[in-house]
Amino acid sequence: MMTERNQTHQLSLQDSDMPLHKFIPLEKLDIVQLNQVRILYYQTPRRFYVYLPNKIDTHAQFQIELQRSMQNYKLTTASTQYVHHQPVAAQDNHAIWHRATILDLNANGIDVCVYFVDVGQQENIPITNIRPLSQEFIRQPAFAIPCRLYKICPLNGDERSSWKLNDPVHHAFNQLMANNANCKVCDRKEQICYDVEIDIPSKFL
Repeated sequence: MMTERNQTHQLSLQDSDMPLHKFIPLEKLDIVQLNQVRILYYQTPRRFYVYLPNKIDTHAQFQIELQRSMQNYKLTTASTQYVHHQPVAAQDNHAIWHRATILDLNANGIDVCVYFVDVGQQENIPITNIRPLSQEFIRQPAFAIPCRLYKICPLNGDERSSWKLNDPVHHAFNQLMANNANCKVCDRKEQICYDVEIDIPSKFL
């Protein structure tokens, strides 16, 4: 079984450019009841991804099936034309295949920027490392759920302030990475990102 892929990331991307899920549906959080979640991928309090722990086994099996499908994929001599936001299978730098959407087709025709919908990461990879994705893999909701903390600002700042690397909220998130947390949905922006409150136990603060 594949292991959970929890990680943090340098604060290199803009908070407002969360990729759109145009074709692959999003997993849903309950907007009434508390959700038990785990942090999958964290950048800032305005950009992080969670997953539902009860979906981990389903996702692991899904990944096994995707790897098998890509191993059996037959390359053709005809070149494939790709477009923005197209769902594809993409091989990361560890030779693992993931579902992805195309964010940018670089002008050099060699590289492509993709968003791994089940991990929450963006990466530039060779265009030779992507394949068309069949409908059976497109229908499954994305494992990574985009979130941001509701009405929170950097220490001694406001909503327009940048998050500094030494802000104590980063430490709280890092401590929480391997633990379940209660998550309350407060709002949902543009149907692609949940504004949430997360109950962080005092021992992690």
